[in-house]
Amino acid sequence: PKNASIAYYNSVAVETVVMFFMIVSGIHFALLFAAISGRFKNLWRSPFVRYYLLAQFFGILIVAIDLRSGDYNSFSEALRYGAFQLLSVGTSTGFATADSAVWPPLSQLLLIFFSLQCACAGSTSGGIKADRIVITAKAVWRQFQQLLHPRGVIPFTLQNRSISRDVAENSVLYIVFYLFIVLTSTLLLIALGTNSLEAFSGTVAAIGNVGPGLGRVGSTGNFNHISIAGKWILSATMLLGRLEIYALVMFFIPRQWRGYSGL
Repeated sequence: PKNASIAYYNSVAVETVVMFFMIVSGIHFALLFAAISGRFKNLWRSPFVRYYLLAQFFGILIVAIDLRSGDYNSFSEALRYGAFQLLSVGTSTGFATADSAVWPPLSQLLLIFFSLQCACAGSTSGGIKADRIVITAKAVWRQFQQLLHPRGVIPFTLQNRSISRDVAENSVLYIVFYLFIVLTSTLLLIALGTNSLEAFSGTVAAIGNVGPGLGRVGSTGNFNHISIAGKWILSATMLLGRLEIYALVMFFIPRQWRGYSGL
């Protein structure tokens, strides 16, 4: 490991190999196993994988265009650094090849979005997960259609399969909990003296187990300047994110222990 992360090598070949494995690590392991077993089409048939890959593709394209109009001399250079940084935060890898703290606002906003979303469920990624984003978006769209056609019977399906109301509600509830924790942690850090950008981006990085945020907690910085209380808050946030919130919440509800203790 190097202090400069992958930027230490300054090699397109190294970065390309790392990016490939970052993309792969963001896909559901069961689908990867199916692909290795010869059922490669299963990957693209999954609406979650399609969304994950397309979101990364268009995110990289937008960031590259934004960087080209700002700090980088050529589109290829902007694409090289933009793709690596976006894939890194979008898969909770945490590697870096550039200082994203000095990037234009649009690129930084996209880094925050992908740090929140991250990759697919069943992968090494943290974050909300692409699966919940897709299911929630589908649920919102269905509800909108229901408002337009109050008497209509509009099925809730995904990939020609019926999605239960419980699954949709759990996805929406998880996202609400997730964003509530982000907001709470951000406000607590601000109250402790951390500036708003570092408090917000640091919280997003912590709960998604992403690594870098923006500002002094960015890809070339660290969290050393955060107060001790702030570090405890971020540590708790990391734990909540890694255990996907519900598991840790259930631990503090005694009646949930009965099924495991025989009480």
